[in-house]
Amino acid sequence: MSKKLGVGFVALFSVLAILLAQVLTVAPPVPDVVNPFVTVKLKSLSRNDALPLEISGRWQLIDSKTNEVLIERDNFQGDLVCDITGPKLGAYAANRDKVYLHCDSKDALRLNYFSYPGELIIEAERNRLNQYQQLNLYLRLKLEDYVLGVICGELPSQTPSIGAALEAQSIAARTYAIFKIQQGKQLRGDSRDQVYKGSDHNTHQARDAVHATRGLVLSEDGLILPSFFHRSCGGGTANSFEAEFSKNKLNALVGSIDPQCGDVYQRWQRTVPVDKLDRLSTEFKLGDTLQALNTVSKDKFQRRLVMRLQGENGHQDLTGEFVRARLGLPSMIWHGLILNRDGSITITGSGHGHGIGFCQEGAMRQAKQGLDYATILQHYYPGAEVESLTANLFNQ
Repeated sequence: MSKKLGVGFVALFSVLAILLAQVLTVAPPVPDVVNPFVTVKLKSLSRNDALPLEISGRWQLIDSKTNEVLIERDNFQGDLVCDITGPKLGAYAANRDKVYLHCDSKDALRLNYFSYPGELIIEAERNRLNQYQQLNLYLRLKLEDYVLGVICGELPSQTPSIGAALEAQSIAARTYAIFKIQQGKQLRGDSRDQVYKGSDHNTHQARDAVHATRGLVLSEDGLILPSFFHRSCGGGTANSFEAEFSKNKLNALVGSIDPQCGDVYQRWQRTVPVDKLDRLSTEFKLGDTLQALNTVSKDKFQRRLVMRLQGENGHQDLTGEFVRARLGLPSMIWHGLILNRDGSITITGSGHGHGIGFCQEGAMRQAKQGLDYATILQHYYPGAEVESLTANLFNQ
């Protein structure tokens, strides 16, 4: 190699080194996504009630206060019972107020014929006589495992061509879980929060959706968004502030139009018996008979936001969502109400659920039309930011 050529190569490498250093210097740091543990309440077990319990492989029952290993065995098949001594696994009585069951293998735990990852926390509750009366059962598991179980509990994840909806639901479910934790509230494994069914129903399409959105959450003004969701909006989602779901006005939850969910062929009809109406009147001390059920306010989709109960002793205004839950109605979008001769009422309406935020039926339809998860989320949470769940964001 000539001296001139060698000098040229040295100069070229020097330039490349400078450019590479500049690129490495200005490149933004990759955020450290966290996957924290979450705790979800599965159910409660009354005194002398039993649930079938199976464990595969090595397991330990541990005192939650002292971390003392109370029992360590291979495999188990029997009942979990709320005994006079507290938690009891088969013939073994724990004699503790709170224990947790650790399994060495993932998905080694089967409770009431459902498989679960993580650790089972068993908390014994006493009555006024200091006697054990109930076991509260919680599952402690990683956030991403929890999200996967929610996706398969909330949506038909085996349905073809809804991958984008599953991705959007993954982000909404992950966000909602973090929001609840930051509020200091307990996550429940049913429709009061998010339906969690363990790992038996996990599908490849759901796993792909959770993996593709790992650690992504929704925020507004740098804070985790209360990412409410429901089955079907019935024509449009509600404003969370007007429906009294949020204390503050949130731009991402002002509501959005979704006319296909209001299709007349999807309407429902329910009859509410007179005794259920009268119980509502009695509950609020309005009298033995509910004389009238009137609408105080509603939104543009005919969703009742505030209802007035009238009895012989006065009236009481209640949120539409409270009335929906008490009367067992699919939604508060009403198109017609008939007073029957026996005092019952027959209501015709649209939608399923509270109608706030993410509409699952609409999201699945949009996914089948080819829209991606970002577009779907912007439709139901307009203006919300999708960002990674870092330690700073989680610990706010």
